Amino acid sequence: MYQRQKLLFGSVFGGDEVMAAPTEPAVGPGGRRRAGQAPPPGCRTSLSPERLALAAIALADAEGLAAVSMRRLAASLGVGTMTLYYHVRDKDELLDLMWNEFLGGHLLDDIPADWRTALTEIARRIRQSFQRHPWALGVAVRPALGPNKLRYLEQYLTVASRITDDPDEQLRIIHSVSDLVVGCTLRELGGQAYRDPDEPAGEHADGPAPLLEPQPGFDAIVAAEELPRLRSLQTAGCRLLTPRFEQALGWLLDGIEAAHPGARQASPRSVEAATPAPDLVGTAATTRMLPKKGA
Repeated sequence: MYQRQKLLFGSVFGGDEVMAAPTEPAVGPGGRRRAGQAPPPGCRTSLSPERLALAAIALADAEGLAAVSMRRLAASLGVGTMTLYYHVRDKDELLDLMWNEFLGGHLLDDIPADWRTALTEIARRIRQSFQRHPWALGVAVRPALGPNKLRYLEQYLTVASRITDDPDEQLRIIHSVSDLVVGCTLRELGGQAYRDPDEPAGEHADGPAPLLEPQPGFDAIVAAEELPRLRSLQTAGCRLLTPRFEQALGWLLDGIEAAHPGARQASPRSVEAATPAPDLVGTAATTRMLPKKGA
C-alpha cells in the first residue's frame, strides 16, 4: 500500500510537467474502499506490492500487456478481484508498480567513469530488457514516479553531468538517448508491445519485425512510381528491416561529444561489442517498490 500523494515528473520515458495528484476520499463511488484502507475483519491475504508486481509481470511476459487485468491478476494469485483493491487503486497503479519493478533491473552497481561508456551501457541494458519484455514499451511513457524511476534518473544525470553543467542540457541528452532506445526497439519488435493476447503471434514474434513488410505488388509499385533508390536497395538485397542500433547510438554519442568538446573523459569512438546483460527484471534482488503508506 502506497502513499496516495503521487508525483508526475517529466523526464526519461515521461511527460513534461511536475504536478501532484489531488487527495482522494477514503471511499470511492459505490462505497468501494480506496487502496490503502484496511480490509474488513476476516479478510486476510499475504499480498504485497512486490508480489502483485511480479505476478503482473509474469502475466505480461506470457501473454502481453493487454492480458493484464485486475481479474486475471486476481485469478493468478488465487484471490478475489475485489481483494486487489485493498492494495492498489486501479490498473493504472498496477502498471506503475510494474514499471517501477522493471526499472529496478537497470540500476548499475558501478557507473563507468567515462561518460560515453556509461551511456552506452545504460542504453544497451534497457534495450536488452525491452527485447526480453516487450510489454514494457507499452508503459515506458507513464509519468508516475516510483523509487526506481528516481534512481534511474539520478543515474542518468550523474553521467550527463560529466558532459555539461547545464541542467537543461543534461535532460536533453538523457531524452535523446532514451528516445533512441525506445524508437529503435519499437521498430524492431513491431506490435509486440501492444499485442492482443487473443491474436496469434505473427511470423516475427520471436525476432526483429521488418520496417517495411513485403506486400503484394511491392515490386510493381517501386517500378511504376520511379523510386530508384528503393529499387537499388532491393537489387542489392539490403534489409530495410532491423535498425542499426549500435551505429545509431554511436552517431548520437559522436554528436553529443562534438557539441560538448570539453566533456570530461570522452572515450575513443570505438566501443566494445555488446555483451548481453543478465535479465534482472522480476528478481527479488532488484525489487525496490513504491514506499509503503506512512513510510
